Amino acid sequence: MTDSFFTRLTLQRDTAAIAPLIETLAPADPGSAMAVAHRLMWTVMPQEVQRHHPRGERPFLWRAAEQNKYYMLGPQPTAESPFFKIETKPYQPAFSPGDRLAFDLRVNATANRKTGVGADGRAERQRVDVAIDRMHAEERGETVAGRSERRESAAQAAAAEWLRARGERDGYRLEAMRLVSYRPEALPRRTGNPMKIGVFNLHGLLVVEDPAAFLQRILAGFGRAKAFGCGLMLLRRAPTP
Repeated sequence: MTDSFFTRLTLQRDTAAIAPLIETLAPADPGSAMAVAHRLMWTVMPQEVQRHHPRGERPFLWRAAEQNKYYMLGPQPTAESPFFKIETKPYQPAFSPGDRLAFDLRVNATANRKTGVGADGRAERQRVDVAIDRMHAEERGETVAGRSERRESAAQAAAAEWLRARGERDGYRLEAMRLVSYRPEALPRRTGNPMKIGVFNLHGLLVVEDPAAFLQRILAGFGRAKAFGCGLMLLRRAPTP
């Protein structure tokens, strides 16, 4: 993503054109809302961007914010939209080694695990949610009680481990992290069963060590399910301790 822009989109839910469609455009079910918003985000992409980036090749990151608002990082959006009020500016962060930043990240964190060996002798692998993966490792051979509490504990530990492990490659050092929430979501598909993902909402502090690598990661996004509102890290300066 070169020449990136940070954009705030506000759904114009009270306009005459939008109000009758609000249950369709902003459904109450979180999984359905993620799937609908994924399609809405494309409506503010200029035609030349849409031509050069089929929908399987996502050229932007986005996430839902407070009610009726979304953030986007990517190409400059269209000037007007029938759905949104658009506020945008060039994204030009100036990171330096030692910068201490507070972050807000919604992420689908996964691990690639071996599940067996195929008939051709090659390892068969599957993407797994890191919280569920950790729970299974902790529970193996045990009788499980208090599963929801154990799931939150596993999600906190797994997410911190996942972020910390990527720091050297991506130019940062994780200083602190708090799990705000973790929830499995089912994203409806046109055909077949819903796609299930785990969504982590994380707040924390990090220290920039390699500004170029860190910026590259911010622009590319974290984790998977980026098309559905995961992966965009929001940042603000944190005071030096």
